[in-house]
Amino acid sequence: MYLSELKIWNFRKYGLKEGDKIENAQPGLEVKFKKGVNVLVGENDSGKTAIIDAIRYVLKTQSQEFIQWEDKDFYKEKGAQRSDELKIECTFSGFSAADAGHFLEWIGFDEDGKYKLKIWLTAKRKDNHIYPKVSAGVDLDGTYMEGEARDLLRVIYLKPLRDALTDMTHGRKSRLAQILKNLEAFKIRPDENGKSKQHKLEEYHDDYSKKVSSYFREDKEGKELTNTVNGFLTKDFLFKDEERKAGIKIDKDELSEILRDLDLILEENKSGLGSLNLLCMAAELLYLSEKQTGLKLTLIEELEAHLHPQYQLRMIDFIENNQDKYGQFILTTHSTTLASKIDLEKLIICRKENGVFPMGHEHTQLEEGDYQFLKRFLDATKANLFFARGVIVVEGDAENLLIPTIAEIIGRPLHEFGVSVVNVGSTAFKRYAKIFLRKDKDDNEDDWLDINVAVISDLDIRSIEYYEDKLQTENHKSIQKPKVWLITNENCKDFENITNEVDWHGVQNKVCSSESEMKKIIKLHEQKEKKQFKGKKIQEKIDKQIKECSIDIDEKIIDTIRVSKKATLESRLDIQNNRIFLPHKWTLEYDIACSGLAPYLEEANDMANTLKRNENIVFSSDDIKSRIADIKIEKVYDDQKTYDLFKPLNDGVISKAVTAQCLAMLLEKDKETAKNLIQGDKYLEYICNAIYHVTAPAEKGEKDE
Repeated sequence: MYLSELKIWNFRKYGLKEGDKIENAQPGLEVKFKKGVNVLVGENDSGKTAIIDAIRYVLKTQSQEFIQWEDKDFYKEKGAQRSDELKIECTFSGFSAADAGHFLEWIGFDEDGKYKLKIWLTAKRKDNHIYPKVSAGVDLDGTYMEGEARDLLRVIYLKPLRDALTDMTHGRKSRLAQILKNLEAFKIRPDENGKSKQHKLEEYHDDYSKKVSSYFREDKEGKELTNTVNGFLTKDFLFKDEERKAGIKIDKDELSEILRDLDLILEENKSGLGSLNLLCMAAELLYLSEKQTGLKLTLIEELEAHLHPQYQLRMIDFIENNQDKYGQFILTTHSTTLASKIDLEKLIICRKENGVFPMGHEHTQLEEGDYQFLKRFLDATKANLFFARGVIVVEGDAENLLIPTIAEIIGRPLHEFGVSVVNVGSTAFKRYAKIFLRKDKDDNEDDWLDINVAVISDLDIRSIEYYEDKLQTENHKSIQKPKVWLITNENCKDFENITNEVDWHGVQNKVCSSESEMKKIIKLHEQKEKKQFKGKKIQEKIDKQIKECSIDIDEKIIDTIRVSKKATLESRLDIQNNRIFLPHKWTLEYDIACSGLAPYLEEANDMANTLKRNENIVFSSDDIKSRIADIKIEKVYDDQKTYDLFKPLNDGVISKAVTAQCLAMLLEKDKETAKNLIQGDKYLEYICNAIYHVTAPAEKGEKDE
């Protein structure tokens, strides 16, 4: 059995939906859990702890911690009175016949005819007291649940920054003793006469106790100590006229008391907190491995508070591979390392404003291939998107370096708005952007995940100067106009009629400078999940169709292609809270070369060239100021000069990333001038609009109307 669903009414930050009373209202929160591992991720105060506490308040814990109810456990809407009642409901599924037998009085059936158990807690505030009540059953009233059935639902709870040393050290509250007492090895069994049989530890303890008692009764040193105590009591103290004698002995003889004397240690010297927490978890897993009936559920808050990243990953691997043995786990985390390791299907994103969003395939617009891709490439540097209030997805290092600088300059520091920049390093941005899209919810804004996503991509439509330059380089002087090969909306259908084993819409509007380049792009868009096209006839038809895609290109055609491609990309990616932002002409660097920042880019190119010759050079603050002083802001570049400025970046002669870093240094040192140049520039408008989308809308005067 496992916890399959949690519903909350008026508990902590979760109020009611569509109603004014619990009896007629939808719950303020519904969470569906899977078997095995479930991980709650999200920023601080997003509700992760409230979910964990709701579960343990209803089910209680194996360590039998006392739960102290507070007025603040009851929901309070801003400007209104705090509610006087709350409800938390847990639903369990996946029962074996043996488990179901323990809950016959309360168990029911779901719509598929499978066992289902509901247990709920209601609490009321009255006369400065809080009165909780737990019920279970198949009808609305239910009946009180107590005794063995209640105990079978207790969970293991590992709170953040727990006192692992105390838990694994001897004492009355030793968690180790509680665990050991429940193991098969320490259960009391009757002997052949039906009487309680002494455990081996009790036998060993008896022998030890007798030896200790003998020391204080018969050994010279021990006897002298005992006589000294008795002498004080009988001659000088209360027992002067009484025949009573004290003795020194071990006064623990029951197994439970013996177990409370045990410590779990890793080494002779005191272990670090991380190692002690591992010991705690090992002991809890020992208990779960032997538990034969009832719920196996472990709640772990902030695993990163217990373990360093490598131990986190090992722990997750271990429990995922042994979930049949150890049951269900519900974890919370702020760790990008952990969030990147967990299968996306097992993540649940918690949001401050509008609840929780499971990331399973039944909830998102991701395809099976997207999940497989993200499992391979969603690393810790990208997993910060799960903790952000806004996300900017970029394709390369240049954007990754420059966009935070531009945001700072225009008064939208990304860190202040909780925005993460995710560098996907390729055109796979579509897969990352779809993470936040909810399935079948495009028309229902209330169900959208309230994370604005800005995808900043290159348009990749080259300028006319590129094709003219290519003609000159290849000495095709006999050709009057540059030619390109292009699949348009019109001829895309002709390709689809030849074969459906290529994503032709992905190839559409990609401008190629030769037939061979187009063939390479078609090859890249073969759909691996489908059988790849084979045979001469099909290939010949494709080659023939490619020849018909050749056109003479000029500025007018290039502009038409730009408009068409923008419209296509926007129609595919402007969904729910996602928006795509595209340059005016070609790429980020080319549009900067077209903009008022062109003189800064020219200086950044020179700095990148200098670093290429000697990577150990360090530009001091004075060096950067001197370079800024030499920049002529009023300098105007014509189209050919713009292309010449961009060409070394496009050809890879100098690094785009290094140039972007140099440009960022220049802009940071000249913020006021840079701000005036950036805002209102049509070539940089798309960058500003992307930043506004994930932070706050542009104010009057920040962009052209």
